[in-house]
Amino acid sequence: MADVAREGNEIVLKLSTGQRIMAMHRNVRVPESAVKSVDVVDKPIRRIQGLKPRHSKVFGGYWPGWFAYGTFFDGAAHRLLFAAVNGRKPRGLEITLDGAKYTRLIVSHDHPDEAKTALTT
Repeated sequence: MADVAREGNEIVLKLSTGQRIMAMHRNVRVPESAVKSVDVVDKPIRRIQGLKPRHSKVFGGYWPGWFAYGTFFDGAAHRLLFAAVNGRKPRGLEITLDGAKYTRLIVSHDHPDEAKTALTT
């Protein structure tokens, strides 16, 4: 499972070795100043399934309903989001960003309420 933590003035999405392989990406680091909001979401895999156009994956692994790891287009505009989502996890975090490489980070998490508190305090 991916973990989200604060390290100094950055938010870091830490990926396991398997997730790094599927995502074709290392850990994701964004400046804390770029974080607009942190929300707990139900069924984070649906945040990926609803993206348009149909072929919205840029780099990474995606199996509808099962997992999404990597970089995706965020809707019709050519903005990017990063996902580390396991379809079997019922809850997760959606971190909205402004002024960073990605517009959103979507992450499955076992304890999203605790993670949100750690990121926002």
